[in-house]
Amino acid sequence: MWETFTPPGGGPAPHTHTRETEVFRVIRGLYRFQCGDDEFDAPPGAVVVLPPHVPHAWRNISGEPGQMFGTVTPGGFEQLFIDIEASGADTPEKIAAIEARLGIINDMTLALGLRA
Repeated sequence: MWETFTPPGGGPAPHTHTRETEVFRVIRGLYRFQCGDDEFDAPPGAVVVLPPHVPHAWRNISGEPGQMFGTVTPGGFEQLFIDIEASGADTPEKIAAIEARLGIINDMTLALGLRA
C-alpha cells in the first residue's frame, strides 16, 4: 500500500500492468480515471479498481493537491519504487527499463523496444 500526492493536473501517462490489479481510494481532490474505453470521475471516498491487461491512467482534475491510497495485488509491484530509488534511475529511459522488467507497458517502454 502506498499514498500518492498529486498536484492539480498531475498523474501518470497511460500504461498497462500485465501482472497486477491496482486499487485506489481517493482521499482528497477529484480524479479522472481512464480504464480501457471508460472514463469517469472519482471524488473523495471513491474506490477505483483497475484490472491487469487494460490500459489505464488517472489525473487530478481539481484545483487542489490530490491524495489517494493505492494498493496492488498480487504483491511485488513495490519493487518498482525500490529499484528506481536503489538504481538512481533519473531519466524516463532508465525508469522504463525497470517498468518493462516488472511487466508494465507504456509509450516509453514500447518506443525503446522493451518487452514486458
